[in-house]
Amino acid sequence: MKKLLLLGLTIWVAFTASAQTAKFRFSKVSRDVKKEARKLIKDGWMPFPGGMPIGNQLNNAYTKQTETTDEGFPKWIVANGVSTAQMQAAAEMQATELAKNNLVGLIETNMRSVVESDVSNNQLSSEDAVSITKTIQVSANKVAKKLGMVQPIFKVYRKVSKEKNIEVQIILAYNYEMAKKALLEEAKFVLQAETDDVRQKYEKYLNPENFNRGDIKNTNQE
Repeated sequence: MKKLLLLGLTIWVAFTASAQTAKFRFSKVSRDVKKEARKLIKDGWMPFPGGMPIGNQLNNAYTKQTETTDEGFPKWIVANGVSTAQMQAAAEMQATELAKNNLVGLIETNMRSVVESDVSNNQLSSEDAVSITKTIQVSANKVAKKLGMVQPIFKVYRKVSKEKNIEVQIILAYNYEMAKKALLEEAKFVLQAETDDVRQKYEKYLNPENFNRGDIKNTNQE
């Protein structure tokens, strides 16, 4: 029994020692990303305590914007939000909400462009287009308020010395297919107030495959 206890203690001491000497290594970033990170740092931006260095955050954000599906469409919708407040927590919350609204707004814009394209191709009447666009707009507003599983891929802050406030900048990434599905499901729910004929007509149009067309913009950053 004593031998077993001694062996267990030896293993635990060895594991603890190796854990203490192990160092976490961040992924390497390109020279261009480092240059952008230096600009942000020079402007006073800092990562949140415990957050990744600005360079690694930027690298992650750029990577998300370039990932595509097998069909060539953006895999992620990326949007940013910036807010200033006296308290860091308040500025962070406001910036997150702005980013969420911008994110859902991109989905709405993409869907509206498809509707407009179908009108120009005489596949959809102007009257139907107005109704569908309105439904999409109402749905987008609702989805923005309850968008879940959103993780910031870039989150920094800086002190605004003159006003003694905190400015927070956040970039969110959300799976394009999940966001599109949430908006379309909400649109179908909104249509429940319509007549059966109208609902069947529009629900047939509100098919995810209808919106896998066109030039999909996946970021609101210029």
